[in-house]
Amino acid sequence: MPQNLKAPLLFSLILGFLATQAISISNKKTLDLIEQTCRQSGFFALCDSTLRSDPQSSNAKLEGLAKISVEIVIDKANATLNFIVDLFKNVSDPVLYRSYGTCIDSYDASVERLLPKAIAALSSKDYATSRHDAATVAINVNACDKQFSEKTPFSDRNRLVHDLSLMSAGIIELLG
Repeated sequence: MPQNLKAPLLFSLILGFLATQAISISNKKTLDLIEQTCRQSGFFALCDSTLRSDPQSSNAKLEGLAKISVEIVIDKANATLNFIVDLFKNVSDPVLYRSYGTCIDSYDASVERLLPKAIAALSSKDYATSRHDAATVAINVNACDKQFSEKTPFSDRNRLVHDLSLMSAGIIELLG
């Protein structure tokens, strides 16, 4: 290889290596933020796996992680609401009918009002309102659970939405 081509090639290799290292360091800082955040959320394992499953988390700051977590709660709560509505269609027992209706009302309030309000409050830096609304979702899930004396086909989904909402409230609390 001619001498005059070695210098630019070497320079390109060094530049590529440095860029890779910078990206690696940047990702490590973000991963550290996810770990630090999740350790303080009250639900480390759930938080860590949930946030790492969303590709937007890798570049997010704390406020972004909070927003991502609330968006995940919306997704899971909406899926649970739809699941309960599908089950509700086949309920004929009057007591179960009321119980399922209470769950639908609780989830509907969470999906349609509380969680969108939590995201709006987060965006306007009203962290107390955002945290309160996210945490209230857990109260709504508890209201649904209390309708039943036995495990339901959606008990595990309720537990997940409950824990995710409290996890999100914990992350939002870190903002101030």
